[in-house]
This record gives sequence, C-alpha cells and structure tokens, in this order.
Amino acid sequence: MARVPVEDLPSNLVPASDLPMQLSANAVPPEDLPDSVMKKQKSVLEKVGRGLSAIARGAAPSVIGASAGGALGGPLGAVAGSLALPAVELLTKGVNAVLPDKYDIPSPVATVEKGLTKLGFPVPETQTERALQVGGSALGGVGGQVGALGQLAKTATTPVGRGIAQTLSQEPLRQVAAALPVGATSQYVAEETGSPLVGMAAGIAAGIPFAVGAKGTLQAPTVQELKGQAGQQYKFAEEVGAVFKKNSYNQFANKIESTLAKEGLDKTLQPRVFAALERIKDTKGSNVTLENMEILRRIGQAAGSSADASERRLASILVENLDDFVETAQPGQLAKGSSEAVRALTDARDLWKRAKKTEIIDDLVASADLRSEANFTQSGMEQALRRKLVNLADNPKALRTFTKEEQNAIKLAAKGGPIQNLLRFVGKLAPTGVVSGGGSVGLGYLAGGPIGAVATPVVGGLARKGAEQLGLRNIEQLRNRLATGNAPIPQVSTRGLIGARELAAPFINPITGLLSEEQ
Repeated sequence: MARVPVEDLPSNLVPASDLPMQLSANAVPPEDLPDSVMKKQKSVLEKVGRGLSAIARGAAPSVIGASAGGALGGPLGAVAGSLALPAVELLTKGVNAVLPDKYDIPSPVATVEKGLTKLGFPVPETQTERALQVGGSALGGVGGQVGALGQLAKTATTPVGRGIAQTLSQEPLRQVAAALPVGATSQYVAEETGSPLVGMAAGIAAGIPFAVGAKGTLQAPTVQELKGQAGQQYKFAEEVGAVFKKNSYNQFANKIESTLAKEGLDKTLQPRVFAALERIKDTKGSNVTLENMEILRRIGQAAGSSADASERRLASILVENLDDFVETAQPGQLAKGSSEAVRALTDARDLWKRAKKTEIIDDLVASADLRSEANFTQSGMEQALRRKLVNLADNPKALRTFTKEEQNAIKLAAKGGPIQNLLRFVGKLAPTGVVSGGGSVGLGYLAGGPIGAVATPVVGGLARKGAEQLGLRNIEQLRNRLATGNAPIPQVSTRGLIGARELAAPFINPITGLLSEEQ
C-alpha cells in the first residue's frame, strides 16, 4: 500500500504526535462543567463532610471526658470520665421519674448537644447522619475505655479489678473497629423499624464479623505486678494493724519450744534455729504486733538457709508454726486491730512467694534467650530452656523454694511429655545442614524410594516443629501456674464482649435515646 504524505491528509485529521496538545486544548475547565455535575460533586462533598462531623460530634463527649478523667485520676479516671455523661443522664432520668413535671431537671445530654451545636458541630438532619453520630459516640467511648482498661489491667492492685480490666480490654483493635458500624447500624435499624430491640439485634449482628476467629486469654500477672500487689497488701496490714494478746502469744511460744525440743533441737547442732527460738521466747510478756511476727519469721527463714539438712528441717517447722499462729488467729486472740490485717498479711506473703517463684522462671527464660542456638531460632530457644530446667530440677537447694507439686511440674517440663519426646525423636530426621539433609533423604529413599526421599525430611521437619511448640507451651504453662498460684487462666469470648457492649449501649450511650425521642 502506497504511503500518503502528511501534507496530503485531509485537514480535519490530526497527526498522532499532536493528539496530546489537541486533547489538552479541548479539555473542559472545571468552571465550564455543567451546573448539574458541579452541584452533584458539591452535594457529595457536603454529605461526606456532614457525615464526618456527625461522627466527631458523637465522639467528642466521651473523648473529652476520658481525657479529663485520665489527667485527674489516671486509667481509672479515664474510664470514669468516659462514662460520666451517661451516668449523670441515667441519674437525672431516675430523679425526674419521681419528681413532679414542673421540677424536672434538664437532660445533661441535651445540654451537651446544644453546646456542641454552638461549637460548630452541625446538627444531624438525616437518618444516616443520626446513625453516624451514635456510631461516633460508640467509637469515642470504646476507644477511651479500651486504652485506659489496658493500662488498668497492668496496674490494678486487686485480683478482681485486674481481672475485670483484662477482660474488657481484650482484642482492642477489634473492639474499636466494631464500635462505629455496630453503633450506627443499631441506631439506623431502630429508627427505621421503630423498635429499639430490633436495632439492638441488628447491632449485635453487625459486630459478629469483627469477632470471628478472635479468642482472648487473660494474661498471668508479671513479677512486677505481683510485687506491687504484695506491697499494697503489706501496707494495708501495717495501716490497719493487729496486736496479739500477751497470753495468746505466750501459749504459742511455749508450744513451739516444746515442739522443737521433741524434734531434737540442739544448741550445738542447730545453732541458728536455737537462736531464732530464743528471739521468740524473748518476746514473751509483751503485746506482739504483726510487724514483730514478720521479723521473727524472717529470722526463721534465714536459719532455713543453713547447709545442714537437720537445721533446715527444724527451721521449716519453726516457720510453719509461726505462719499457722498468724494465719489462724481469731478475733479473741487480738488485743487491737482486726482479722482483716491478718488476711492482708497472708495475701501479701502469698503474692510475694508467687513473684519470687515466677521470677526464677523468667530469669531462666532470659538466660536461655541469650544462650539460644544459631540465629535465636525457636528450636535453639526451646533446647536452651530445657537445659536450664534440667539444671533447676537437679538442684535440691534451688528446688526448696517450690512446693512438691511445683517441683514435679518443673521436672515434668524438663523431661518433656511422651508425645513431645516422640516428636523430638522423629524430628531428628529433619535436615538441619548438608550432612543431615543428605542422610535424611538417603534414609527416606532406602525406606520408600523417591516418595520416601521427599516425605522423610518433611515429616521430620513437622515433628521437630511440633516438639518445639509443645516444649515452649509447657514452659509457658509452668510459668503461668506459678504466677497465678495454680489458678486457671480463663478464656474470654470477644464475640460475647462485643455483644455485651451492644446490649449495654442504651445505658452507656444515651445519645441513642435522645435522637430517637426527637423523631
């Protein structure tokens, strides 16, 4: 085909090289767009802006309350601050229910709503905007509460407070992500159907996708937390105080002297225990405080560190008798104070023991981490920990810190269970280098041909991984057992938690009711 020269082309055709310039020249400037298009774009932007404003309007009271409460009272203050407005609203409604109409107290939520309007937050006008405001309120409340509860779970000094905080702070990202859609859906459906119950059900359904696959677990306390709780209990025991009557203490001192004599106490053979008994006897004839008893106990414990086995045994009997006298004290044996101080002291000792035992395992983990094998692999970490546990289990002096049941748990973790050890044995087939890899493949080929050559290293690798996971899990369970005093660590259902928040929404999110009343 003959090529047509450019100059012979029709004048209405444009060369390809000139197309960009021609298209640019023909582009329609924004100001020349049809009014309908401009209005549509403006309308979309306005809707987006009003939607974001509605979310911010809903979140503002909870966020401000949590910030102010946190500044004044820490994590607990932040939680209280986020719930302050709902609490005052509920109280107001309760008071108004019994007061004559002319004495009704204005709604605190309505007052805050008017204030937000004056600050420039647009008043929601559509059903969608109202739903977004409720969703924003839920987002602000959950966001402020979850963060504060996460901190409170680490600082609470009582097991109950710590457990509640841990439960409510599980899966924080899922809770925050679910808040807006759950709150908005609940309000929208309730307004659409005229039924708050249907709206609540819709909100719960909207939260389910955010909880699928989530399973929270309460964490065992750290060593620092246990020591902090013990300190609080010791302080309480000292402040409340308890003083034992002279007669009660004298009877105890005589009894422990008789008991140790029957057990063979000798001044020459067990001098440290004998000295501890003398201190106990010297205190006779006076009112003895809890602090005095604690000092005597420490003297007895010091005698228990003797290298002589017989002296350690008698020191243990002495300390056990001291503990039994204090922990079983009746109100009639006290000249001052109450049994609450005795319980606080007992709890403090238990918490401190748990802290020291847990600290031993934590130190083993830290040491094993430093000594773990090549590249700090899971396998190296598990093997290093196992060696550390074997050393602990083979050290009678170190094991004396633990009870018989705890000693057995340590030995079991060091030995490994039958399944773990079987997997460990099969895991030797896993290739870890050129030599072991070649041996694994060769052994597999001899046993099963080409299929065996491929399957044997794979099976060995899986078995080794399984042994590692079981070993690490056993060590974690041992640590948690010591930290909790053998109490089980409960599981938390995040789905149930999100559902519970939605069930409580009408009470902790009074904007829902206010907006519904305005319809």
